[in-house]
Formats: sequence, C-alpha cells, structure tokens
Amino acid sequence: MRNISIRLDDKTREKLDALAQSQDRSRSWVVNDAIQAYFEHQDWIVEAIKVGIADADAGNFIEHEDLMAQLKARNLAARK
Repeated sequence: MRNISIRLDDKTREKLDALAQSQDRSRSWVVNDAIQAYFEHQDWIVEAIKVGIADADAGNFIEHEDLMAQLKARNLAARK
C-alpha cells in the first residue's frame, strides 16, 4: 500500500476526526472507505450511461415531445 497526502480545511478535518473516532477507526480507514464508495458509485454511473447509450443506439428511446405529452396526460388524469 502506498501513502498519499491531501490538504483539508479545518472544518473538514474536524468532521473526519469525529467520524473516525465515532467508528473507532483511523482517519486513513475512513478516507479509504470513502474513496472506495466513491469509485463504486462512479463505476455504477459509467455503466448506467453505457446501458443508456446502447439503448439509444438500438432505438429504444422516446422523443422528448412524446414524453412531455405523456407526462402532461398523466398529470391531468391524476388531478381528476
């Protein structure tokens, strides 16, 4: 494992310290956990975008005007 350093403002460092203490973990553990969660979230986003692009390329989409008309009709029906 390699070390890196980051700069944090005082408020962020205080929050980091409080979180680490509340979990009985080190700052490094909390930062590493946060980074891993960020990567997992970004991986999910990238995959969702790829699926969306593939769907659009396959013609599986609805035109904006058609979608807006459907939403308007649903909204009107819900008000009745």
